[in-house]
Amino acid sequence: MTDFNLAKDTLGYVTSTDPSNTDRRLLVGGSKNCLIDFQNKTRIRPGYKRLGAEDTSVTPNRNGKTWETSTGFKAPLKFYDDELEIYLGTVDTIEKNAWTRVLSGWSTTEIMRFSTWFDTTENLDLLLIVIGDDNIYEWNGAVAVVASVTANTITKAGTSTFAQNRFYTTRNLTLINVRTGTEFDYTGGMTTTKLTGVTGSPVTDGMVAGDILVQKVVTNTDTPAANRNNDTIYTFENQIVVGSNDDEEVYISANDDFTDFTFSSLRLPGEGALLTLTDPTKAIATIGTVLTIFSGLSTAFKVEFAQLDIGGILSETVKVKKLDAGVNQGALSQEAVLEIGNSVAYLSNEVALRIVNNPEDLQGLNPKSLSNPIKPDFDAEDWFDGIKPDAFMIWFKNMILISAPQTSKVYMFNYLEDANGKLKRYWNPPSILPVGPMTTIDLGDGAGEKLYGHSSATPETNLLFDGQSDGQYDDMEVEEKLPIDAKAVFPLVNSDRPGNLKNFDEYYVKGEITPNTKDLLLTLNYDSDGATQQIERTIDGSNEEILEGAVQNNSLAQSSLALNPLGGLLNPPVDARKFSIILEYAKEDYFELQAIFSTNEVDRFWNILFHGPNTELSRRKPINKKF
Repeated sequence: MTDFNLAKDTLGYVTSTDPSNTDRRLLVGGSKNCLIDFQNKTRIRPGYKRLGAEDTSVTPNRNGKTWETSTGFKAPLKFYDDELEIYLGTVDTIEKNAWTRVLSGWSTTEIMRFSTWFDTTENLDLLLIVIGDDNIYEWNGAVAVVASVTANTITKAGTSTFAQNRFYTTRNLTLINVRTGTEFDYTGGMTTTKLTGVTGSPVTDGMVAGDILVQKVVTNTDTPAANRNNDTIYTFENQIVVGSNDDEEVYISANDDFTDFTFSSLRLPGEGALLTLTDPTKAIATIGTVLTIFSGLSTAFKVEFAQLDIGGILSETVKVKKLDAGVNQGALSQEAVLEIGNSVAYLSNEVALRIVNNPEDLQGLNPKSLSNPIKPDFDAEDWFDGIKPDAFMIWFKNMILISAPQTSKVYMFNYLEDANGKLKRYWNPPSILPVGPMTTIDLGDGAGEKLYGHSSATPETNLLFDGQSDGQYDDMEVEEKLPIDAKAVFPLVNSDRPGNLKNFDEYYVKGEITPNTKDLLLTLNYDSDGATQQIERTIDGSNEEILEGAVQNNSLAQSSLALNPLGGLLNPPVDARKFSIILEYAKEDYFELQAIFSTNEVDRFWNILFHGPNTELSRRKPINKKF
């Protein structure tokens, strides 16, 4: 009986250990565009598909988010060049399925950042925006489609009222026709489908059925202070916290008016506040229930609110406690901070991925590093656009995803719980994807939220981990697809007998493959970099001799329902089949053997369950190594 020395169940991806001293079940440096699925199989990653129209202009997305509003409306937003846009699916029963302008004319160099604030008068949450100037901008997310107009009325399509579509009833009663850019004021009809008292005649403007209306973005000038650039904004218990790259002050607004930053000498609960730190603000987050402000390269501040009864008057103090986080262990930027339940994961200025569960954990060397297994990757990565940090993070389906737009890489860190409740954490090899900001979008098609990446090269947005090729779009030709250059590099294996020559004449591979994948390349390096020899063999997914039964689509069986990374997106294609193959080789002595699986064509799928040779010790001695 042949005994194969198999590598079973891929455990993750590491580059911090030498490939000659690494568990055979790990992937090592050189691996790319592969993922480790829920059954510990190594597979080629799925591709990406464009959402919306083509736009090849060289103006990358500089930020984006999906705003989950208080009324249940989910608003995917992206910011590129000088343009803020929203993706509209079906609005007022009319299908749009397109990115639509909210407002243009913004700075073409600054980073736009967002937060929300709840207006109890309008009974709406508002999107608040800062972009490196001395204003705070507000938008309510109101969108409607025109059905008909008169000289002073606008009737919308659908049955929902303008107020139900989030149009203001008391604040700034101005809307914009997106197609023409013309502004219109209105005075009545907000709780119906017909606005009245419209000034700036819709008829004269040429407004027609099907035009898209949005509420005008409001500019709150010199807020919180004139000639002071607002770069970071955050909401804590309905109080707006505003930081700047240019000074050490942090303004906190009143909880009932985001433009009011004043406070009494005996400060009352809910009033504004002014904090003076030691460095400019880099990022703001809530750790547990504590407001935490990252300042400079190595410092964070814990903000503590305490209520006191002074002479029968309920007052509230605001204190800050400096936390020395260690050299360069402060947060890189607001986009590189990720709140996960009561914890915060963030990229430090080293750069490393760290996680804290309590603000006090930021002191000294306490922040736990999650990136040590791939420290060489992080050290070699370009995390900056010039001198500006350029990295984005998102939590999706129990994975931390980190994009490095300068090199078009995405790093993925899995949290996976097995059937026994044991938590496993591991890295995947970097994926080469043109991604900057990432977000989740629900298109309302019944498929739920999916992961999207706003391009780091153009204004386009792509559905990530979809299909078997890159650069997809609806109704495209096969020749227009982009291949996925996937490579799974396993360690140099010495079969626990280092210093002894070994050989084999059969190599066993078991996995899954599609008939279209006729070119799965297995490269075997005999000793480091193939110093003894390198042999390439091809596995053909259309060869019925190696194929077995169909692959069961068992996304729910692959992991616990509580932790299911990427949902069902890593399920194999419907035409995938299991395969087993024994490849024959002429015996050749070696000390270490390395296996590499790769493809670089469109519409390919494969995964590897286990693989290995029928190793035996050579009868020869390594005399040439003895001196």
